[in-house]
Amino acid sequence: MEYEKKIKSRAYLMVFYIIIGAALWAAAFFSKGVNDTLSAVGIALIAAGAVQLGRNIRLLKNPERLRECEIAEKDERNVMLMEKARSLSFAVYITLASAAVIILYAINKDTAGQIIAYTVCGFCLIYCICYMIVKKRY
Repeated sequence: MEYEKKIKSRAYLMVFYIIIGAALWAAAFFSKGVNDTLSAVGIALIAAGAVQLGRNIRLLKNPERLRECEIAEKDERNVMLMEKARSLSFAVYITLASAAVIILYAINKDTAGQIIAYTVCGFCLIYCICYMIVKKRY
């Protein structure tokens, strides 16, 4: 029952993604200038949210498949792999983004370099906050 509640909350999150995507698309559509990036991100959020929402709804309608997914998601090996993949992707992103900042500043693209540098700092700040929360919790 707890896992079913988790899937329902994921479904609500996907509805939220669809709403955010629609708002982004509408903002791009009704803006004075052409903003293809905003429109593409909005459409991508709508599509991803719709696909995941459909997947979650189908999962909730099939109790046998719901049980299989719960077992797979709670499996210790899968949890360990997921945590290692998250950790590795974070480290790779920070490394590549930091290298990109250096390269962008070297080729006089200061604004782009500064934006990426802020995202790296933001990710590191989020990591530190999450680390402190997890450290206190466990």
